Amino acid sequence: MLALVLALGSCETSTLQGNNFQTNPPPIPTANASGEIVGAGPVRIALLVPRGAAGNAASVAEELRLGAIMALNEFGQGRIQLVIKDTQGQAAGAQSAASEAVQEGSAAVLGPVFAANVSAASAITAPAGRVMIAFSTDTSVARRGVYLIGFLPQADTGRIIDFAISRGMRSILAFLPSNAEGTLREAILRQSAGAAGVRVTVFKYDRNPAAIEKAVGDATSSVEVSDAIYIPEGGEIPNAILQGFRRIGVKTFGKQLIGSGTWESIDQSQVLLEGALYPGRDLANLAGFEQRYQEQNGAKPGVWAALGYDAVTLVANLAQGVGQGEAFRSDALESARGFAGVNGIFRFRTDGTSERGLAVYQIRNGKNDVVSPAPTTFSRSGS
Repeated sequence: MLALVLALGSCETSTLQGNNFQTNPPPIPTANASGEIVGAGPVRIALLVPRGAAGNAASVAEELRLGAIMALNEFGQGRIQLVIKDTQGQAAGAQSAASEAVQEGSAAVLGPVFAANVSAASAITAPAGRVMIAFSTDTSVARRGVYLIGFLPQADTGRIIDFAISRGMRSILAFLPSNAEGTLREAILRQSAGAAGVRVTVFKYDRNPAAIEKAVGDATSSVEVSDAIYIPEGGEIPNAILQGFRRIGVKTFGKQLIGSGTWESIDQSQVLLEGALYPGRDLANLAGFEQRYQEQNGAKPGVWAALGYDAVTLVANLAQGVGQGEAFRSDALESARGFAGVNGIFRFRTDGTSERGLAVYQIRNGKNDVVSPAPTTFSRSGS
Protein backbone atom coordinates (compact mmCIF):
# COMPACT_ATOMS: atom_id res chain seq x y z
CA MET A 1 0.00 0.00 0.00
CA LEU A 2 2.82 2.40 0.88
CA ALA A 3 4.48 1.78 -2.48
CA LEU A 4 1.23 2.57 -4.25
CA VAL A 5 0.76 5.78 -2.29
CA LEU A 6 4.30 6.87 -3.08
CA ALA A 7 3.82 6.06 -6.75
CA LEU A 8 0.68 8.17 -6.89
CA GLY A 9 2.42 10.95 -5.03
CA SER A 10 5.19 11.03 -7.61
CA CYS A 11 2.66 11.57 -10.41
CA GLU A 12 0.59 14.32 -8.81
CA THR A 13 1.25 16.91 -6.12
CA SER A 14 -1.34 17.24 -3.39
CA THR A 15 -1.04 20.34 -1.23
CA LEU A 16 -2.64 22.13 1.67
CA GLN A 17 -2.41 25.75 0.57
CA GLY A 18 -3.72 28.10 3.21
CA ASN A 19 -7.01 26.55 4.24
CA ASN A 20 -7.54 24.68 1.01
CA PHE A 21 -7.28 21.01 0.22
CA GLN A 22 -6.75 20.92 -3.53
CA THR A 23 -5.16 19.07 -6.40
CA ASN A 24 -2.43 20.54 -8.58
CA PRO A 25 -2.83 20.20 -11.52
CA PRO A 26 -6.58 19.45 -11.87
CA PRO A 27 -7.27 15.82 -12.82
CA ILE A 28 -8.07 15.05 -16.46
CA PRO A 29 -10.44 12.11 -17.03
CA THR A 30 -8.93 9.29 -19.06
CA ALA A 31 -10.83 7.95 -22.07
CA ASN A 32 -11.90 4.79 -20.29
CA ALA A 33 -13.06 4.01 -16.79
CA SER A 34 -13.77 0.74 -14.99
CA GLY A 35 -17.25 0.39 -13.55
CA GLU A 36 -20.80 1.42 -14.38
CA ILE A 37 -20.64 4.76 -16.18
CA VAL A 38 -23.58 7.16 -16.00
CA GLY A 39 -23.66 10.59 -17.62
CA ALA A 40 -21.23 12.34 -19.92
CA GLY A 41 -20.25 15.55 -18.13
CA PRO A 42 -16.67 16.84 -18.21
CA VAL A 43 -16.04 16.26 -14.47
CA ARG A 44 -15.63 12.62 -13.49
CA ILE A 45 -16.84 11.53 -10.05
CA ALA A 46 -16.37 8.03 -8.58
CA LEU A 47 -19.03 6.40 -6.39
CA LEU A 48 -17.71 3.55 -4.21
CA VAL A 49 -20.43 1.21 -2.90
CA PRO A 50 -20.53 -2.40 -1.56
CA ARG A 51 -22.64 -3.90 -4.36
CA GLY A 52 -21.04 -7.34 -4.11
CA ALA A 53 -21.11 -7.56 -0.32
CA ALA A 54 -23.21 -10.08 1.55
CA GLY A 55 -26.42 -9.36 3.42
CA ASN A 56 -27.90 -5.92 3.90
CA ALA A 57 -24.83 -4.13 2.54
CA ALA A 58 -25.84 -4.91 -1.05
CA SER A 59 -29.24 -3.31 -0.42
CA VAL A 60 -27.53 -0.22 0.98
CA ALA A 61 -25.34 -0.08 -2.13
CA GLU A 62 -28.34 -0.32 -4.44
CA GLU A 63 -30.17 2.49 -2.64
CA LEU A 64 -27.10 4.70 -2.83
CA ARG A 65 -26.69 3.85 -6.51
CA LEU A 66 -30.32 4.57 -7.43
CA GLY A 67 -30.40 7.82 -5.46
CA ALA A 68 -27.14 8.94 -7.07
CA ILE A 69 -28.32 8.15 -10.60
CA MET A 70 -31.60 9.95 -9.97
CA ALA A 71 -29.72 13.08 -8.89
CA LEU A 72 -27.41 12.89 -11.89
CA ASN A 73 -30.38 12.66 -14.26
CA GLU A 74 -32.07 15.63 -12.58
CA PHE A 75 -29.08 17.91 -11.93
CA GLY A 76 -25.85 16.43 -13.22
CA GLN A 77 -26.37 15.98 -16.96
CA GLY A 78 -23.78 18.07 -18.74
CA ARG A 79 -21.89 18.66 -15.48
CA ILE A 80 -20.50 15.34 -14.26
CA GLN A 81 -19.89 11.75 -15.25
CA LEU A 82 -20.50 9.20 -12.50
CA VAL A 83 -18.40 6.02 -12.36
CA ILE A 84 -19.89 3.47 -9.95
CA LYS A 85 -17.37 1.01 -8.50
CA ASP A 86 -17.96 -2.06 -6.35
CA THR A 87 -15.88 -2.30 -3.16
CA GLN A 88 -17.33 -5.72 -2.22
CA GLY A 89 -17.64 -4.22 1.25
CA GLN A 90 -13.96 -4.95 1.87
CA ALA A 91 -11.10 -2.59 2.74
CA ALA A 92 -8.92 -4.06 0.00
CA GLY A 93 -11.72 -3.65 -2.53
CA ALA A 94 -12.30 -0.04 -1.45
CA GLN A 95 -8.61 0.74 -1.77
CA SER A 96 -8.42 -0.84 -5.22
CA ALA A 97 -11.50 1.11 -6.37
CA ALA A 98 -10.05 4.35 -5.01
CA SER A 99 -6.78 3.70 -6.84
CA GLU A 100 -8.69 3.19 -10.10
CA ALA A 101 -10.65 6.39 -9.50
CA VAL A 102 -7.48 8.42 -9.04
CA GLN A 103 -5.78 6.94 -12.09
CA GLU A 104 -8.90 7.52 -14.20
CA GLY A 105 -9.00 11.22 -13.32
CA SER A 106 -11.95 11.34 -10.92
CA ALA A 107 -12.06 14.79 -9.37
CA ALA A 108 -13.78 13.54 -6.20
CA VAL A 109 -14.84 10.25 -4.62
CA LEU A 110 -18.25 9.57 -3.07
CA GLY A 111 -18.23 6.73 -0.52
CA PRO A 112 -17.30 4.19 0.67
CA VAL A 113 -19.80 3.17 3.37
CA PHE A 114 -17.93 1.27 6.10
CA ALA A 115 -15.35 2.95 8.35
CA ALA A 116 -12.56 0.47 7.57
CA ASN A 117 -13.19 0.97 3.87
CA VAL A 118 -13.10 4.75 4.23
CA SER A 119 -9.79 4.51 6.07
CA ALA A 120 -8.28 2.25 3.40
CA ALA A 121 -9.59 4.24 0.43
CA SER A 122 -8.60 7.62 1.85
CA ALA A 123 -5.01 6.36 2.16
CA ILE A 124 -5.09 6.60 -1.65
CA THR A 125 -7.30 9.62 -2.27
CA ALA A 126 -5.79 12.00 0.29
CA PRO A 127 -2.16 11.84 -0.93
CA ALA A 128 -3.47 12.25 -4.49
CA GLY A 129 -5.38 15.38 -3.50
CA ARG A 130 -8.84 13.96 -4.17
CA VAL A 131 -11.68 14.94 -1.89
CA MET A 132 -13.71 12.08 -0.44
CA ILE A 133 -17.32 12.47 0.68
CA ALA A 134 -18.03 9.24 2.55
CA PHE A 135 -21.18 7.66 3.97
CA SER A 136 -19.71 6.30 7.22
CA THR A 137 -20.92 7.66 10.56
CA ASP A 138 -17.66 6.75 12.35
CA THR A 139 -16.03 10.11 13.04
CA SER A 140 -12.63 8.50 13.72
CA VAL A 141 -12.07 8.27 9.94
CA ALA A 142 -13.00 11.91 9.22
CA ARG A 143 -10.47 14.62 8.53
CA ARG A 144 -9.98 17.53 6.15
CA GLY A 145 -10.39 16.10 2.68
CA VAL A 146 -12.39 13.12 4.01
CA TYR A 147 -15.86 14.45 4.75
CA LEU A 148 -18.77 12.47 6.25
CA ILE A 149 -22.17 13.29 4.77
CA GLY A 150 -24.20 10.86 6.88
CA PHE A 151 -26.17 11.43 10.07
CA LEU A 152 -23.60 11.52 12.85
CA PRO A 153 -24.34 10.60 16.48
CA GLN A 154 -22.97 13.93 17.75
CA ALA A 155 -25.50 16.12 15.95
CA ASP A 156 -28.33 13.69 16.66
CA THR A 157 -27.61 13.48 20.40
CA GLY A 158 -26.93 17.18 20.84
CA ARG A 159 -30.17 18.21 19.13
CA ILE A 160 -32.52 16.01 21.14
CA ILE A 161 -30.83 16.44 24.51
CA ASP A 162 -30.76 20.23 24.18
CA PHE A 163 -34.43 20.18 23.22
CA ALA A 164 -35.35 17.91 26.14
CA ILE A 165 -33.51 20.20 28.54
CA SER A 166 -35.40 23.18 27.10
CA ARG A 167 -38.60 21.29 27.95
CA GLY A 168 -37.60 21.17 31.63
CA MET A 169 -35.83 17.81 31.91
CA ARG A 170 -33.44 17.96 34.90
CA SER A 171 -32.48 14.29 35.29
CA ILE A 172 -31.85 11.87 32.41
CA LEU A 173 -31.54 8.09 32.61
CA ALA A 174 -29.73 6.75 29.53
CA PHE A 175 -29.41 3.23 28.09
CA LEU A 176 -26.48 3.06 25.69
CA PRO A 177 -24.81 0.21 23.78
CA SER A 178 -21.37 -0.94 24.93
CA ASN A 179 -19.59 0.14 21.76
CA ALA A 180 -17.90 3.17 20.17
CA GLU A 181 -21.21 4.82 19.30
CA GLY A 182 -22.44 4.43 22.86
CA THR A 183 -19.26 6.03 24.16
CA LEU A 184 -19.61 8.92 21.73
CA ARG A 185 -23.25 9.50 22.58
CA GLU A 186 -22.45 9.43 26.30
CA ALA A 187 -19.79 12.11 25.85
CA ILE A 188 -22.20 14.43 23.99
CA LEU A 189 -24.98 13.69 26.48
CA ARG A 190 -22.80 14.55 29.46
CA GLN A 191 -21.47 17.67 27.75
CA SER A 192 -24.94 19.05 26.98
CA ALA A 193 -26.39 18.03 30.33
CA GLY A 194 -23.39 19.27 32.29
CA ALA A 195 -23.59 22.72 30.73
CA ALA A 196 -27.21 22.97 31.90
CA GLY A 197 -26.70 21.41 35.32
CA VAL A 198 -28.74 18.32 34.43
CA ARG A 199 -28.03 15.02 36.17
CA VAL A 200 -27.19 12.02 33.97
CA THR A 201 -27.21 8.31 34.87
CA VAL A 202 -25.95 5.86 32.24
CA PHE A 203 -26.37 2.10 31.96
CA LYS A 204 -24.57 0.17 29.21
CA TYR A 205 -25.61 -3.09 27.58
CA ASP A 206 -24.42 -5.59 25.01
CA ARG A 207 -26.86 -6.43 22.21
CA ASN A 208 -28.37 -9.60 23.68
CA PRO A 209 -31.53 -10.20 25.77
CA ALA A 210 -29.69 -11.19 28.94
CA ALA A 211 -27.48 -8.08 28.92
CA ILE A 212 -30.45 -5.80 28.26
CA GLU A 213 -32.43 -7.44 31.06
CA LYS A 214 -29.53 -6.94 33.46
CA ALA A 215 -29.21 -3.25 32.51
CA VAL A 216 -32.93 -2.79 33.13
CA GLY A 217 -32.70 -4.48 36.52
CA ASP A 218 -29.68 -2.39 37.53
CA ALA A 219 -31.53 0.81 36.57
CA THR A 220 -34.65 0.11 38.63
CA SER A 221 -33.86 2.55 41.43
CA SER A 222 -32.86 5.28 38.94
CA VAL A 223 -36.19 5.40 37.13
CA GLU A 224 -38.15 7.03 39.93
CA VAL A 225 -35.72 9.96 40.28
CA SER A 226 -35.37 10.60 36.52
CA ASP A 227 -37.44 12.96 34.37
CA ALA A 228 -36.49 11.34 31.07
CA ILE A 229 -35.33 7.99 29.67
CA TYR A 230 -32.96 8.21 26.71
CA ILE A 231 -32.75 5.13 24.41
CA PRO A 232 -31.00 6.12 21.16
CA GLU A 233 -30.88 2.68 19.55
CA GLY A 234 -33.78 1.71 17.32
CA GLY A 235 -35.16 -1.61 16.18
CA GLU A 236 -36.49 -3.74 19.04
CA ILE A 237 -34.23 -2.21 21.71
CA PRO A 238 -36.62 0.48 23.05
CA ASN A 239 -39.50 -1.97 23.35
CA ALA A 240 -37.25 -4.57 25.01
CA ILE A 241 -36.16 -2.05 27.66
CA LEU A 242 -39.62 -0.69 28.32
CA GLN A 243 -41.20 -4.15 28.44
CA GLY A 244 -38.41 -5.18 30.80
CA PHE A 245 -39.46 -2.48 33.24
CA ARG A 246 -43.09 -3.53 32.91
CA ARG A 247 -42.28 -7.17 33.71
CA ILE A 248 -40.57 -6.27 36.97
CA GLY A 249 -43.33 -3.83 37.96
CA VAL A 250 -41.42 -0.58 37.42
CA LYS A 251 -43.65 2.17 36.04
CA THR A 252 -42.29 4.48 33.36
CA PHE A 253 -45.55 6.42 33.00
CA GLY A 254 -44.90 10.16 33.23
CA LYS A 255 -41.27 9.85 32.19
CA GLN A 256 -40.30 11.59 28.96
CA LEU A 257 -39.01 8.96 26.54
CA ILE A 258 -36.26 10.20 24.22
CA GLY A 259 -34.95 8.47 21.09
CA SER A 260 -32.66 9.17 18.16
CA GLY A 261 -32.86 9.55 14.39
CA THR A 262 -32.96 5.76 14.00
CA TRP A 263 -36.49 5.96 15.39
CA GLU A 264 -37.69 7.22 12.03
CA SER A 265 -38.01 3.57 10.97
CA ILE A 266 -39.19 2.15 14.30
CA ASP A 267 -42.73 0.77 14.80
CA GLN A 268 -44.26 3.93 16.24
CA SER A 269 -47.63 2.31 16.88
CA GLN A 270 -46.32 0.65 20.05
CA VAL A 271 -48.30 1.96 23.02
CA LEU A 272 -45.23 2.32 25.22
CA LEU A 273 -43.75 4.82 22.75
CA GLU A 274 -46.64 7.27 22.95
CA GLY A 275 -45.35 10.79 23.62
CA ALA A 276 -41.71 9.94 22.88
CA LEU A 277 -39.43 12.60 21.38
CA TYR A 278 -36.75 11.96 18.77
CA PRO A 279 -34.67 14.01 16.30
CA GLY A 280 -34.76 13.37 12.59
CA ARG A 281 -34.53 14.49 9.00
CA ASP A 282 -36.69 17.29 7.66
CA LEU A 283 -39.40 14.93 6.39
CA ALA A 284 -41.44 17.77 4.88
CA ASN A 285 -38.53 18.36 2.51
CA LEU A 286 -38.51 14.72 1.37
CA ALA A 287 -42.01 14.35 -0.07
CA GLY A 288 -41.23 15.29 -3.66
CA PHE A 289 -38.07 13.19 -3.75
CA GLU A 290 -39.87 10.14 -2.35
CA GLN A 291 -42.64 10.39 -4.92
CA ARG A 292 -40.24 10.69 -7.86
CA TYR A 293 -38.03 7.87 -6.56
CA GLN A 294 -40.98 5.51 -6.12
CA GLU A 295 -42.27 6.31 -9.61
CA GLN A 296 -38.87 5.57 -11.13
CA ASN A 297 -37.82 2.56 -9.03
CA GLY A 298 -41.05 1.00 -7.77
CA ALA A 299 -40.07 1.20 -4.11
CA LYS A 300 -40.05 3.74 -1.31
CA PRO A 301 -36.59 5.24 -0.75
CA GLY A 302 -34.76 4.80 2.53
CA VAL A 303 -32.18 7.05 4.17
CA TRP A 304 -29.38 5.68 1.96
CA ALA A 305 -31.14 6.62 -1.28
CA ALA A 306 -31.60 10.18 -0.05
CA LEU A 307 -27.93 10.38 0.99
CA GLY A 308 -26.81 9.17 -2.45
CA TYR A 309 -29.07 11.76 -4.04
CA ASP A 310 -27.73 14.60 -1.87
CA ALA A 311 -24.09 13.60 -2.42
CA VAL A 312 -24.40 13.70 -6.22
CA THR A 313 -26.48 16.89 -6.14
CA LEU A 314 -23.72 18.50 -4.05
CA VAL A 315 -20.83 17.61 -6.38
CA ALA A 316 -22.87 18.44 -9.49
CA ASN A 317 -23.64 21.90 -8.14
CA LEU A 318 -20.03 22.48 -7.06
CA ALA A 319 -18.77 21.42 -10.48
CA GLN A 320 -21.06 23.79 -12.35
CA GLY A 321 -19.31 26.68 -14.02
CA VAL A 322 -15.89 26.28 -12.35
CA GLY A 323 -12.72 24.37 -13.09
CA GLN A 324 -12.23 21.02 -11.42
CA GLY A 325 -9.35 22.34 -9.36
CA GLU A 326 -11.61 25.01 -7.86
CA ALA A 327 -14.83 23.00 -7.46
CA PHE A 328 -13.71 20.83 -4.57
CA ARG A 329 -11.46 23.17 -2.62
CA SER A 330 -11.96 22.98 1.12
CA ASP A 331 -13.23 26.56 1.36
CA ALA A 332 -16.05 25.60 -1.02
CA LEU A 333 -16.89 22.37 0.83
CA GLU A 334 -16.59 23.97 4.26
CA SER A 335 -18.87 26.90 3.47
CA ALA A 336 -20.42 28.29 6.65
CA ARG A 337 -23.71 28.70 4.80
CA GLY A 338 -23.80 24.97 4.13
CA PHE A 339 -25.91 23.16 1.55
CA ALA A 340 -29.58 22.26 1.16
CA GLY A 341 -30.54 18.69 0.29
CA VAL A 342 -33.65 16.54 0.37
CA ASN A 343 -32.59 15.49 3.90
CA GLY A 344 -32.44 19.12 5.02
CA ILE A 345 -29.52 21.50 5.42
CA PHE A 346 -25.99 20.30 6.19
CA ARG A 347 -22.43 21.59 6.24
CA PHE A 348 -18.95 20.19 6.68
CA ARG A 349 -16.57 21.17 9.45
CA THR A 350 -12.82 21.52 9.00
CA ASP A 351 -12.27 18.17 10.76
CA GLY A 352 -14.35 16.33 8.14
CA THR A 353 -17.43 15.82 10.32
CA SER A 354 -20.78 17.30 9.38
CA GLU A 355 -23.50 19.32 11.02
CA ARG A 356 -27.16 18.90 10.09
CA GLY A 357 -30.34 20.84 10.57
CA LEU A 358 -32.59 18.33 12.35
CA ALA A 359 -36.23 18.52 13.37
CA VAL A 360 -37.67 17.11 16.61
CA TYR A 361 -40.69 14.82 16.38
CA GLN A 362 -43.13 13.52 18.98
CA ILE A 363 -45.01 10.24 18.60
CA ARG A 364 -48.72 10.80 18.93
CA ASN A 365 -51.27 8.12 18.13
CA GLY A 366 -48.67 6.16 16.19
CA LYS A 367 -47.60 9.11 14.02
CA ASN A 368 -44.71 11.57 14.16
CA ASP A 369 -45.72 15.18 14.74
CA VAL A 370 -43.21 18.01 14.38
CA VAL A 371 -42.69 19.81 17.69
CA SER A 372 -39.55 21.71 16.65
CA PRO A 373 -39.03 22.32 12.91
CA ALA A 374 -35.67 21.76 11.26
CA PRO A 375 -33.76 25.01 10.72
CA THR A 376 -33.51 26.24 7.14
CA THR A 377 -30.26 28.18 7.58
CA PHE A 378 -27.10 27.92 9.68
CA SER A 379 -25.69 30.68 11.82
CA ARG A 380 -22.46 32.11 10.45
CA SER A 381 -20.69 31.38 13.73
CA GLY A 382 -21.08 27.62 13.31
CA SER A 383 -23.28 27.29 16.39
